[in-house]
This record gives sequence, C-alpha cells and structure tokens, in this order.
Amino acid sequence: MIALGFDPGGAKGFGCCLLAEGSFTTATVGTIAEAMRWAVIACAGEAPSLAGIDTLLHWSDGPSGWRRADLCLKGKYPGASASVMSPNSLFGAMAVGGVGLAIRLKEQWPMMAITETHPKVLFHALHGANYAKSEIAAAFDWFVDRAALSPGSVRNEHELDALISAWAAKQGTLQQWSDLCEPRTQDMIFPAGPVSYLWPPADLK
Repeated sequence: MIALGFDPGGAKGFGCCLLAEGSFTTATVGTIAEAMRWAVIACAGEAPSLAGIDTLLHWSDGPSGWRRADLCLKGKYPGASASVMSPNSLFGAMAVGGVGLAIRLKEQWPMMAITETHPKVLFHALHGANYAKSEIAAAFDWFVDRAALSPGSVRNEHELDALISAWAAKQGTLQQWSDLCEPRTQDMIFPAGPVSYLWPPADLK
C-alpha cells in the first residue's frame, strides 16, 4: 500500500511524502504541478492507494466558512486551538493549492482515496504537546519512533507535515478511524469530489 502525503504551500513550501510499508521519502517543491511530477516519479509506475492532504477538502456555506470538523477539533484540543482557524481567514496557497492538488491526483489516479489531514493538531493529539519550527528535529524523531517507521530525515516542517499526513491516511484507513466529514449535511461543499477527514480515537496515544 502506497500512501502519499502533502502539505500545500507557496514557493519552496509545498511538502511531499511517499510512505510505503515503513519507509518513506520526502521532498519540498513549489507548485501543484511540481508536486504531481514528484509523486509520479516517486511512485515508479505503481498506483498509490491513498493520499492525505493538509488542506480544506470540504467547505461550508455557513458563517466564516466554519466547518463542523474545525469546531470539533478546536474544542477537543484547546492546547492546539490556535492551529484551527476559520477557513475564510486562511492563506490561498494552502486552501487553493490543496483543492487543486486533490483534483490533479484524482485525474492521475481515479481510484485513489483522499483524506483531509491536520498534521499539527494530530501531532498534538498523539504527543500531548505542540512542536515549534525550532524543534523540527526532535518532533520528527519522536514521530518516527511513535509511528514505527524506518530511519530517515526531513528538511523542514513542510516535509514533516507531509509525512504525518501520509501516515494518517494509511493508519486511518487500516484502523478505520472516524470520519469528521460524517454525517454529511446540507451546508457542506466538496469541490474536489468525495473525500474523507479521518481522525483517530482519543485513546490512540
């Protein structure tokens, strides 16, 4: 099972990861097109089953775009609530880049399952603490040990978030985590087609 992970951002801030079995590889690119080229080459002719993307893969037509999933995570993890913002206040590089990437992934691999992720809040949920940009190495070491992955490295927080996103897509599917997109309600909009938002149970630490 190959799982891809992405942390969409602007130039030099678009993290990518391929996770297969317990090994992984990461890269930082600058555009959706570059991320797709990297993924196709990294997959080496194999079709990835899953992708986790740190972005808004579903929208709400309600006030400030707040989604049920956002409010759920904000209330559940007050120590990480600053990382959960109203969708209408987010940067376009993440919001537009993430949806654009999801569309391109589906064009390339129509059978791929895609889940939204929130790696910084997920890290907090698993570790009980946030990580700062100055602590990437320590956060990476902790996560690789927690996820039982083979040794490797990341160059920045974008690659770490992409790795966590790929892992969340894989573990969430294998362990049947709950879907924060459920139940589907009338305010929800899915611009890139059906997706999930897999989230672990509270006792996963």
